[in-house]
Amino acid sequence: MTYNERFPVISLRVDLVVKKKLASESGNKKITLNELCRSILEDYANKKLVSPKKSLDLEIAQARLEKLKVETKYLQLKNNYFENFNKPLSNSGTRMLSSSFNQPKNNNQSPYDESNKRFQCVDCRAVFPYGSMDGFLSQMLEYKNHIVAQHNRELNAIEKDVFNKIQFQGASKQK
Repeated sequence: MTYNERFPVISLRVDLVVKKKLASESGNKKITLNELCRSILEDYANKKLVSPKKSLDLEIAQARLEKLKVETKYLQLKNNYFENFNKPLSNSGTRMLSSSFNQPKNNNQSPYDESNKRFQCVDCRAVFPYGSMDGFLSQMLEYKNHIVAQHNRELNAIEKDVFNKIQFQGASKQK
């Protein structure tokens, strides 16, 4: 095997800007431009180059795929119930089943914000402000209805605990 067969010559053309960047880098490392290019190609061939970070489009596509898998599993469970019992799943059963799929697993946030006098949905961040005792009671009911209507689930344990224990602190008297 000859020297030229063992170490073949590769020639390529690059943009002038790229050549200047490579020349600058080779000057910083105190090696020739050819040695720098060779080391880059060897690192690429040996898969030692750092892989680029995941792009946002790829992450969105993966999230959509995961959502489709969850929805498919949910529909499969509903279909299995119908096939086994020859009747559709009840509304309450549907809400409970969908909440187990849609609810964040570790949601330890309370919907009650006393300092700002409001309730805030832990799922979509919708705000339900109040100013008086009547507003407090109506917004509490509105929050509960929002959870059922918009998120198709029942209140989680933390939300139930909050609504069972909170009391209206009262508005300041205005003259």
